[in-house]
Amino acid sequence: MTPKTVKTRILRIALVLILAGLPAVKLASAFTGTGVLLATQTAVLDFGATRYYYPFPAGGELGGPQVLNNCARLNVGVVTYAYDETFLEYFGAAGVRAVDAAMGTLNSLPKMSSGTSLAGYLTQGNQRVNYTAQALQLMDLKSATLGLMVERMGLLGETHVYDLSSRVALPAPPYAAGQYQYTMVMRNYDPDTLLASAYVNGHEYGYHIFDNGTTADAIEDGLDPAVLPFTSTAVATREGQTLGGYYLGLTRDDVGGIRYLYSTGRFENETLDATCYPGVTSSSPWNPAVTTNATTTGAGGTVTTTTTTGGFTGILGGVGKITFAKVAYNSGIGTTFGTNVCEFTIPMLTNGLISKMTVLRTNTAPDIIFAAADLTTYAYPLVTPLYTRTMTFTAPPADPAAGLTPSTILETGEVITFNDAGALYYNTRPTTLAQDGFTQTWNWGSYGSGTNVIVYPQAPGSVTTLINAAVSGSGVTMDTFDPVGSTNTPVNEPIIYQDPLN
Repeated sequence: MTPKTVKTRILRIALVLILAGLPAVKLASAFTGTGVLLATQTAVLDFGATRYYYPFPAGGELGGPQVLNNCARLNVGVVTYAYDETFLEYFGAAGVRAVDAAMGTLNSLPKMSSGTSLAGYLTQGNQRVNYTAQALQLMDLKSATLGLMVERMGLLGETHVYDLSSRVALPAPPYAAGQYQYTMVMRNYDPDTLLASAYVNGHEYGYHIFDNGTTADAIEDGLDPAVLPFTSTAVATREGQTLGGYYLGLTRDDVGGIRYLYSTGRFENETLDATCYPGVTSSSPWNPAVTTNATTTGAGGTVTTTTTTGGFTGILGGVGKITFAKVAYNSGIGTTFGTNVCEFTIPMLTNGLISKMTVLRTNTAPDIIFAAADLTTYAYPLVTPLYTRTMTFTAPPADPAAGLTPSTILETGEVITFNDAGALYYNTRPTTLAQDGFTQTWNWGSYGSGTNVIVYPQAPGSVTTLINAAVSGSGVTMDTFDPVGSTNTPVNEPIIYQDPLN
């Protein structure tokens, strides 16, 4: 994508946001789930690291869109997160509040079942614009974090309503060289009917195929002239966030996808993480084994030892709800982390009965660590990614019929690093060498609808500021990590908007 195309896309999206509020023609919602890249999902078809859509490269996509029954998910009830010293030094207390606000939005979700209502979640107008932040070319930290976490939970966005599944060169002759036959598939599913859908948050999409000779993709086109592409702004669509834009919360299709993935009634053959230890079920006399016996023979005779084993493979339902818990992480003087154990429940199908299995999980490190670093590539063309992140899929259990079996998303070991290069000003020869000829890149900020806009970094010595605040009793406190209180328990009402500045 050329710089001109990028600027045009941003301007088009900004224009539509100004006109936001027009009613959708049809209320329809859909979502796309992620998983391990399939053999057919190649870079030539624009899967993986390459995406035409991104106005700001963010490492591409870490998985690929899946057919409905192959969508990956987390299968733990509690996910812990913490901040590295590099994050605290650059973003300070305001950055912590912004990320915590994003986590609060996710924690406000109810426990998911097939009957969970999607009413009350926005479709159009979820992304608003703060024009002061837009003039400063700021990206909202809370909104970016929310998009990253929805991705972490297993959702992709509006760029996968249509995907290419093949690109085959036509024989020459009779066809001219460089002509291809394409096949296209839909990986966007309605959460109510579970059928493929061309709609996202009430906005219908068509497509056109873009092919530069090396890479091809089916590019989504909005069919409603009053609403341009990606302004329905599913939070899962990371490229939908604009300069000066901020999300009010999760959209209807975001929640619809989470409902499908984490519904207690969606059973899949899954393996729990090795840090998880099955406990007692509540309605079945058959309990999974959590220990193994090993016999060894030595000079003193035969000794039998009992070893606790982590992980468990079975027909498991969704956890219903994930609680994101902030934990203490001694990043100011090292990486010391106090091991803790959390508890959650998960449905299990065994011997024809559905039971509720209690799972204990040992945390020896935060599941997610937020950090900061200069990620800019100082070459031509200048590349200033928003962030880098990691995601690992565990191997799915073997399917005797060699069919598709969904993998799970590994809970531990993710590092999300935000670019802390700050606003960059660059010139090009020979036309823009003067001081007034520079071009500014984006920068991080925190803002809502008001005039209070925070531009990062706040000030040097943010860690010192945090320490002083803690000593005075006004610092940011960690969650009280109660293994029972931090289970996947529901809440009653969704939080549509939580201001990180207050």
